[in-house]
Formats: sequence, C-alpha cells, structure tokens
Amino acid sequence: MKIHEYQAKELFRKYKVPVLEGIVARSGDEAYQAAQKLGGVVVVKSQIHAGGRGLGGGVKVVKSMEDVEKMAGEILGMTLVTHQTGPDGKEVKRVYIEDGCDIARELYLGMLVDRASSQVTVMASTEGGMEIEEVAAKTPEKIIMQSIDPATGMQAFHARKLAFGLGLKGKQIGSAVKLIMDLYKAFNETDASMVEINPLVISGAGEVIALDAK
Repeated sequence: MKIHEYQAKELFRKYKVPVLEGIVARSGDEAYQAAQKLGGVVVVKSQIHAGGRGLGGGVKVVKSMEDVEKMAGEILGMTLVTHQTGPDGKEVKRVYIEDGCDIARELYLGMLVDRASSQVTVMASTEGGMEIEEVAAKTPEKIIMQSIDPATGMQAFHARKLAFGLGLKGKQIGSAVKLIMDLYKAFNETDASMVEINPLVISGAGEVIALDAK
C-alpha cells in the first residue's frame, strides 16, 4: 500500500524521525489557514503517489501569505505528469503546506526489503534530490549500501558507517545515527516494504531533517 508524504511524516513523528511542521489542505482556503498557523515562508507540495513532483511543477516555495491560496488553487485539480506517473499523469486532490527550510546539503536515504536475502537493505547517497535509479546508472559509486540481518537488527555501527559515508561531521553524525535508527524502527514495526527520504537535508543550522518522504 502506497501512502502520501503527509501520511509518511505522521508516522515519522510517531517514531521521532525529525520532520518539518506541515498541514494537509484540500482547498485554497484551507491552504491559507494552514500557512497562517505555520507562519513565515512555506512550501506548497502536491500529494500524489509519484516522485518528481517538483520537476513536474507540483512543489512551490511561497514567501507571501497572500500567494498561498492562489498557488494551492493552481496546484489542486491539476493533472501532474512526472516520470513516474506516465503520460496520463495524476490529479492532485490535496496539498501539504510545510514550513520552509534553509537547506545546506541534500542527501538520499532509503530502506527496502531484499527478497533474495530476506534482509533490509539501507541505501544512502550524497546525491540527494535526484532519482536514485539515475544515480545508480550514472555514478553507482556514490551509493552506500548496508544490509541488516533481521536476527540482530540495525546496530549503531551500521548507522555510523552510513553517516561517515555521507561525509557528515561533528554533531551531524549523532543526529544522523539517531534518525537512521529511528527510521529503521519505524520501517520494521510498520512492516514496510520500502521507505525513501529524498532529500534528507542538512539545514543551515546543521540539523538533519527528513524533508521529503514516501
């Protein structure tokens, strides 16, 4: 079963995986009210079961409250075509109004069940914001892979290896290790088959945040 970004982030909050504050909206007026509650710069994000929403025009940064309702109205009801929807696209029926973020680095983090080995494979890359399939095809050396034995589960040294491989430093390492451990717990306890954070970001303040998830 596929879930939307806002639903994934509700689960992340339950498991203490750091995400930005956000509110789902189904109309321009609801979007405006959500932006008023959040305050400041917000991002209007279309909610469909497909990646590449930003490239398809379904993700917009809005700096003015007056523009939130207008932008949400333009996105809601649109047929969003991305490389994952096919040429027919998918209709946008809801948007997610989320706090803006000062992004210093974009990374990638994913987990999936390897059916062949019956283990969870964790994938990480410094090439956040790009489709992982594209990274695998063009620069496979930039993908870090870590298999997790279900008998022992995710261990801190697994998470540290991934954090070091991403080039994190100082307090970022501890924050990333906690995020990866908490994400694995969420993955395991919800019986997920795949989770993807793209991008996983380092903020200007050095925080590690799951910015986009599915």
